[in-house]
Amino acid sequence: MGHSSKWRQSNMAERERDLHILWLPGTASCYGLQATWGMGNQLYVFPGRNPILQEDGVQAHNPEATEISEVRWDTDMHDKLIRRLVNQSHNIFMMLQSQAADASSATLKQQLVKCSKQYRSVMKACSMDLLEASDNTADEMDIERFQDQLKVFEMQELIWSLCEILFIDVAPGGRILIPLLEWLRRHFPVGFQIFKDILQQEKPEEHREYWECIYRLILQGEVEKVRSLLARHPARQTDCFLSMEELLKKMPLCSSNYKGSSLSEFEMKWRHWREDCERRLEEGDFATNKYLETVARILCGDNTVFSHLRDLCQTWYHMLISKLLYQNPTVKANDLQYYTQDCLDDFRCDGMLGDLDNILIAVFEFDSHQVLKECSGFFTSFWFAAHLTDLLHHGGCLKSHRLVFGSDLREYLLLDYAASLMSHKSLWQVGVDYLDHCPLFGRSYLEQYIEHMSYESEKKAVKLLHICERRNMTSQVKSICKVMGMRLLHNDRLGAALTWFLKSKDVAFATLVAEKFLTQYSDKGKFDNLDLIDNLGSSMLLSNRLTFLGKYREFHKLYEEREYHAAGHLLFSLLTSRLAPREFWITLLKDALGLLQLRELVYGSKQTCEMMHCLEELTKDTKHLEAGKQTTDLSELQENISLLQVALTKNLAKAIVTEGTVHPS
Repeated sequence: MGHSSKWRQSNMAERERDLHILWLPGTASCYGLQATWGMGNQLYVFPGRNPILQEDGVQAHNPEATEISEVRWDTDMHDKLIRRLVNQSHNIFMMLQSQAADASSATLKQQLVKCSKQYRSVMKACSMDLLEASDNTADEMDIERFQDQLKVFEMQELIWSLCEILFIDVAPGGRILIPLLEWLRRHFPVGFQIFKDILQQEKPEEHREYWECIYRLILQGEVEKVRSLLARHPARQTDCFLSMEELLKKMPLCSSNYKGSSLSEFEMKWRHWREDCERRLEEGDFATNKYLETVARILCGDNTVFSHLRDLCQTWYHMLISKLLYQNPTVKANDLQYYTQDCLDDFRCDGMLGDLDNILIAVFEFDSHQVLKECSGFFTSFWFAAHLTDLLHHGGCLKSHRLVFGSDLREYLLLDYAASLMSHKSLWQVGVDYLDHCPLFGRSYLEQYIEHMSYESEKKAVKLLHICERRNMTSQVKSICKVMGMRLLHNDRLGAALTWFLKSKDVAFATLVAEKFLTQYSDKGKFDNLDLIDNLGSSMLLSNRLTFLGKYREFHKLYEEREYHAAGHLLFSLLTSRLAPREFWITLLKDALGLLQLRELVYGSKQTCEMMHCLEELTKDTKHLEAGKQTTDLSELQENISLLQVALTKNLAKAIVTEGTVHPS
């Protein structure tokens, strides 16, 4: 175990020294370079030191010194074929978070096992998609890329399923050989594939891989398949074949359900069976057939035969499980680490182990933190390490300790995984949910991402707004609304701009838009965006100008519905309450002209006098009347004032007659 740890450390040190070099064309590198993070997988690189001096002490001029280079890189998660992995694993992750909080220890284990199998199922589905894509393309580069990704998924599924056996779905009493054998058969299917091919032959024993297949199957504990092949051999009735058939038939199989007295009974049966195997081998039962003798030596757990068949085992961990099957079938999970070294020695070449070997050694040593550290360093995407860490965290397999900057390992990996998603045009929404489940830094990270995120469309801005509103991010809500409102305002989309300003309750800009609506009405004589103005509701109370806009529109509706008295009183209150801007008074008085000319009396003497005072005040304050007006407009304005004076005078006379008396003001 000590040697494997040294190899692992040496290999990690070498990996950490690997550098990826990217040339930036045209960048003023003689000035030095600095960089700042963009969104997710994005850097902005720019000249970063003081300029160099020429021989005369004058600063050298470089026209490229102000250049900023944008550096982006994709991750595997951005591949459209792997998008399925991101979305489906996100659903599993969210389901686990919601159920883990309230689940009891018994139900939690069931849920963890279920989620683990679902994660593996998603990985398998992605592997099938990659395999299909590889078969359906003729592009050599695409084929190579698909094959590389497929290998990564196969390694990830290998590691994940082993972690599931040893950390999550732990067998009662820690007896784990049966699930390990199933794991072995699933990931090393060559023997089974040859077995199926042999069964198709008329003379199976003449198949060139007949005995190799038997060795492969017996190394994986496939006793029944081995018996089936031996039963098809022409010499099956000879003594050596009959003796082997008897041994295989009697071979005890350890169940994960064995415990207590039943386990002791199994161990006794297995010892007797093993002694029988050794006795028959020593007595020469198989001396006449070297192949059966090799099978017998496997059954006896002979170390030399495992070394001899190393190539059929393919890996040290295959050999480990095969050895345990015939040397210690009741081994406990915690003792696996003590058997790895001999197998590593058999497969050692130059003393260095591969990355996958390092990870699996850490799994067999139950060093969960080392497993996750190795995985996060080996795989280019944080998807695997983040989801496996979360699963182990809920299973209580991680010791709680803080990293240097205060976060724990689970949160650190989830933050990195979320970061890889936030720069993607659609997957950023998935990243938000992962940040929600990072209690220490998730919210602050999300706030920063949203502050720097571009809104390519109103649809994306609306999504961001809903995200912020659900999380009570008041500052970000105001920022999004202001950015969108200003963008729409500059494009003269007043209705849409007002909608955004109302969402953030921005008084200043809502007032500005309301004034633009009024200016628009003054110029055109009609309102655009009537639906919005008609449905302002309580939002009109945000500012005086908005209140006036809403009430003024209400006046027009009453007038159109021939509710003249109600319309007249509303118009009078708008005029005398001073809600309207001074330059809009003349418009209100012009609107009153139609009411003054009706047969029925709308305004009494007091109201008429008030309106006459307003007109007089407005006439004296010529700057509000003449501002920006052309000569023809001024002529029309004077004509309107004259008409108003006549109409108000006539209405006052009518009111006096109707009321029958004059009340001095």
